[in-house]
Amino acid sequence: MKTLSKSEIQFLLLKLHSLTGIIPIGLFLVFHLGFNSLRTVGVQQYQFGIDLINNMPYLLWIEVLCIHIPILFHSFMGFYVAYQGKFNVFRYAYPRNWMYTLQRVTGGVVFLFLVYHIGTTLFPKMIEGKHLFEASPFLIGIMNEQMSTWSGRLIYLVGILSATFHFANGLWGFCISWGLLIGKDAQRNAGIAFMFVGLVLALWGVATMAAFALDPVSVEPVFSKGMSL
Repeated sequence: MKTLSKSEIQFLLLKLHSLTGIIPIGLFLVFHLGFNSLRTVGVQQYQFGIDLINNMPYLLWIEVLCIHIPILFHSFMGFYVAYQGKFNVFRYAYPRNWMYTLQRVTGGVVFLFLVYHIGTTLFPKMIEGKHLFEASPFLIGIMNEQMSTWSGRLIYLVGILSATFHFANGLWGFCISWGLLIGKDAQRNAGIAFMFVGLVLALWGVATMAAFALDPVSVEPVFSKGMSL
């Protein structure tokens, strides 16, 4: 069996880095923003959705294997790509050169935002033992508190805009890297379409922020400990 060379391993890792940015991370981002937009419909609908997720079997394993590990791999590979790359937008101020630089910068911002977001939501939920039907009131309370301050709103605004741009521009890069877009016209049209996708996702996120900030409704658990459906 042939042993892969260093360059071949690097090539495969870069391909996997590109793929994980779409599946599963990109799909999770779309689902997460779309799901959270239920808050714009009403807090009860949003609570119902959280209850459904937190009562899924094997939830922790699903989160670790399908979300956390791919995000860690994609992030560390992204830092490696940024370290290997050259930031020369002021010398070669081409549009795609700016997009490449912004992709690297927003990737770093999103990583820091995820550390903050997980550290203020998932970790406290686990430490406090807020599982099943107790999770939704706890998480909604955290988001109400964070969206009550300008600093919290700014952190989430920067995080959402960075994540949606990174995903939308990453879609274009993925299609180029995997040979799905051939020709300047196809690449230009796809770039416009993907930026529209990013705009829609960003509006989803900002609308959800506004719902929390303007209407901070607290909720109680649908079922308490010891009760069953």
